[in-house]
Amino acid sequence: MVVEHSPWLSSWFEDCAYIKIPIEEFDLRTVSFTYGDSHPTFSPWPRDDDWKEYRRKLYTYEEILLIIQKYGLPQDWNNDGKFGPERYVEAHIWSDETIDKYRWV
Repeated sequence: MVVEHSPWLSSWFEDCAYIKIPIEEFDLRTVSFTYGDSHPTFSPWPRDDDWKEYRRKLYTYEEILLIIQKYGLPQDWNNDGKFGPERYVEAHIWSDETIDKYRWV
């Protein structure tokens, strides 16, 4: 999952759709975040001339809010990937409890 809508992710499929689930519906102890996709975030690449503080870190909800406040949402400043791999804030949901309410049967 990602924080807010990602135009780039929506471009992957012809008939793409998304849902919005308010953060208040989650037990925040079951959610973590990375600023950018978790794979490049924890990869040894990219190598930046100026090391970005948010790389190789996992955040709680309160912590990611501070990072978003400082840098903004990546989809707002880097939707095309021109400035690095950060294109959205990834949310890791470690419990099915809330997600199950939104599953299509």
